[in-house]
Amino acid sequence: MNINLTLVLADEFQIPVLRQALNVVCHYRPTDHQMTEADEQLLIELYCGRVDRNIFLKNFSVDITRDIEYVRAEIEAAIKTADSEKIQMIIPLIEFSSDVSQFVDLLNELLINPNHRSHQRIAKTLQDNAPSPTTIPFVKKALETNFDYLNYTCSDSDAIAKWFSWLLYAIGTNEAIQLMQDYSNSPDEGIANEMRNRLNKILR
Repeated sequence: MNINLTLVLADEFQIPVLRQALNVVCHYRPTDHQMTEADEQLLIELYCGRVDRNIFLKNFSVDITRDIEYVRAEIEAAIKTADSEKIQMIIPLIEFSSDVSQFVDLLNELLINPNHRSHQRIAKTLQDNAPSPTTIPFVKKALETNFDYLNYTCSDSDAIAKWFSWLLYAIGTNEAIQLMQDYSNSPDEGIANEMRNRLNKILR
């Protein structure tokens, strides 16, 4: 694909670059699924912060807000690549959907998938838009890893545990509360404290 782009440097010197060079900037190679070349370019620009949500939705060839099957197919294809940038780039397709609950199974998988760096974003999406009891086993798996797959965040355990404690709080079932109780006795004080904080909020 020979799409010419231009990078504008601080001294206003313009360098034309090909799509291949943009792959170096954004580390992205688009999927072969049904997405058009124009859609691929638009997705790259969204990822790189060059267009906002409104412009993206207006110009994308598919109605992302309603076409659940299309979004599922694109997310599944990205996950199969195990390519971090592809996965991160495609996640907004879920967030832009009018019914995020249709993607809970994929979000659950992404919550513990080590091949991307958007785990906090995934946890918040589940918490705010689709808290589901089906997520609980995935939170348990995340807690069992001691957050080893989240080392890229350079965050302490309490900061990461907060994502999961709030997610469990949003789910709010007996099973979710039990998992918080179990980890309120964790030998990791950061995890234990965050679980206790959420439990205290429930008991108020």
